[in-house]
Amino acid sequence: MRMAESKRVQRLLRVFIALDEHPIIGLSNKDLSVGLGLTPSQVSRDIDDLVASGLVIKLENGNYAYGIKTLQIAERFRQQHERLQSKIAEIGKRVDVD
Repeated sequence: MRMAESKRVQRLLRVFIALDEHPIIGLSNKDLSVGLGLTPSQVSRDIDDLVASGLVIKLENGNYAYGIKTLQIAERFRQQHERLQSKIAEIGKRVDVD
């Protein structure tokens, strides 16, 4: 990956992670650009890519928030984590770890 691509990916991830600040009402382009110290055009490009991927949606109020795809990924992670915790507890009981 070229340096410019790497920086763009890092910036895009910063925009994505910043949406966690207001997951229900979302954040505007201006909120994101001011909060992250980016230009509005940089945020727009990144948001456009995130929307195209299904990870982010534009809300009726014009703000951006996590999309269904992001929530599905988080839910699958939660389910797998829960299953692993159950298996670890089961193994712990079998070997009688105190």
